[in-house]
Amino acid sequence: MISYRKLDSVLGKAGILLALVGGIAVLILAVLIAYDILARKLLAFSVQGTDELGGYVLALVGSLGMSHVLHRREFTRIDLAFRLFPIGLQRILHVLAYVSLAGIVLFLAYHAQGTLNETLLFQSRANTPLQTPLWIPQGLWVLGIWFFALNAVLQALRAVLLLITDPPRVEREFGTVKIESEVADYTAARPGTDTPA
Repeated sequence: MISYRKLDSVLGKAGILLALVGGIAVLILAVLIAYDILARKLLAFSVQGTDELGGYVLALVGSLGMSHVLHRREFTRIDLAFRLFPIGLQRILHVLAYVSLAGIVLFLAYHAQGTLNETLLFQSRANTPLQTPLWIPQGLWVLGIWFFALNAVLQALRAVLLLITDPPRVEREFGTVKIESEVADYTAARPGTDTPA
């Protein structure tokens, strides 16, 4: 039976790969936009469909990058008053945050899948000069959302299990990342950087 740590590590690496795919898509789009601008200015013609491709890339980056952000615990969490709560309540709220996220992402994935199924049924194409078969960008978008949903559900189950069996670990594994930890990680990644006294 595969352990949680091993599965989490595999999913984390897959998340990095998907985030890189999203980043490469943004880079290609940036080059295409720059070429389009220069072509319009200097050669008096335009590349058709740059704005359409930009919309697809935006959706792709959003769905493919979320799992990586989840694994790094880098989602924005407002915790101004949070640290004033008793530690037991903080742990419950950490778990509640992950369970809520999993529920929302499952809801989103279910409806995204419905949109893709409808596109496949009607063989829909974009109403643009490119006439893009919509299953291509939607399929990649849905893949990213389902992968995010899988990660969110596993994280939520882990958080609930830890709350029941080992509450102190909830803060370490699912709490907000403290600024001190970020500074320590940053300085550890850069040899020769002085650590604050």
